[in-house]
Amino acid sequence: MYLSEKIENVVSRSKSFYAAKTPGHFLINTILPVEVPPIPPLYDFNLDRQLTEWLDFKLAAARPIWHAKANLDDDTIPSICPQFGIAEHSAWLGMEVLLQKDTCLSIPSIKSLEDLDRLQISETAQWFQYMKKGYDYLRSQQDGSFVLSIRGTMAPMDLANELRGDELFMDFILQPEFIHRLMKFLVDVIDWYYRHLQKWADDIDGGSVQYIGGGWMDKNIIGHLSNDAALLCSPEIYDAFAFPYEVELAKKYRGVFYHVHNERMHFIPQLVQLPGLKLLEVSNDPRTPGTLEDLDRIFAATGSANLMLHGTSDQVRSCIDQLKTRNVFLQVTCQDQKDAEDIIGFVRKHSE
Repeated sequence: MYLSEKIENVVSRSKSFYAAKTPGHFLINTILPVEVPPIPPLYDFNLDRQLTEWLDFKLAAARPIWHAKANLDDDTIPSICPQFGIAEHSAWLGMEVLLQKDTCLSIPSIKSLEDLDRLQISETAQWFQYMKKGYDYLRSQQDGSFVLSIRGTMAPMDLANELRGDELFMDFILQPEFIHRLMKFLVDVIDWYYRHLQKWADDIDGGSVQYIGGGWMDKNIIGHLSNDAALLCSPEIYDAFAFPYEVELAKKYRGVFYHVHNERMHFIPQLVQLPGLKLLEVSNDPRTPGTLEDLDRIFAATGSANLMLHGTSDQVRSCIDQLKTRNVFLQVTCQDQKDAEDIIGFVRKHSE
């Protein structure tokens, strides 16, 4: 299938999915077992000198996956973006970073309350430049087989945790005025950074491809947003220090694509009240029942939100009637290409 045909199909179905006012609509991403070349440890690279070499390894690992799915008419577009791990979500604020084997970790930079006044955003920051140069390089490698996706970012509380470290959780109690000032600052700078991500990613029919799931969404959607710090807070802390600022951020956009974990969902009933929530990914965490094995709890916590859920093709087949009570972008692990073809047909047959 030509990439242009793939994009046309995906965009058309995606627009219908997000416009739906009734349940029972599905999108599907099929995940195949594919042998890919290994990616060397990230800590073996000096990114000032070897950024493009790292990205070459990422490209080489992605191409077999795109090739294996070339003739599958699911709802994803072959895409890539600069992706190093976790720290790029926060290090653009000038933070130092520790490179790990297959991820990276930022070092908290707000050691005292006065450090907030010295915090500045700049396009010259090292990791801002890594992301910009990464997008520029990947664009130079485009050959008609892939597009550039949008990486996503952190919600204000999650970014505050990166900047402040675990002192943040004491600050909620001991320094609430400082935290409110920090959150207000972060709403504005996250918007500043995400507008750059929007410009760097490819415009696809007025939208962009999302890093998580590889699906298409309207260009003026902010996502994916994450707030893993909320897992460690009570609903009351989330309501006071996170949700109001997520609302403020969401109102700057036409919608939100949000990523959460299924291990703890105590704050999710409030989160799904976000204005313009277009899609909520609920991930499968270790030692926790998979989302497709736990739909009663997942559905109870998530209101009427459109969901992105992960599971196997057999799980999708076994719970399709319950899935029809919501609109779901299914991330389906398949046994092989034949299984992928079959589950795409099955999902299309059952979708409104």
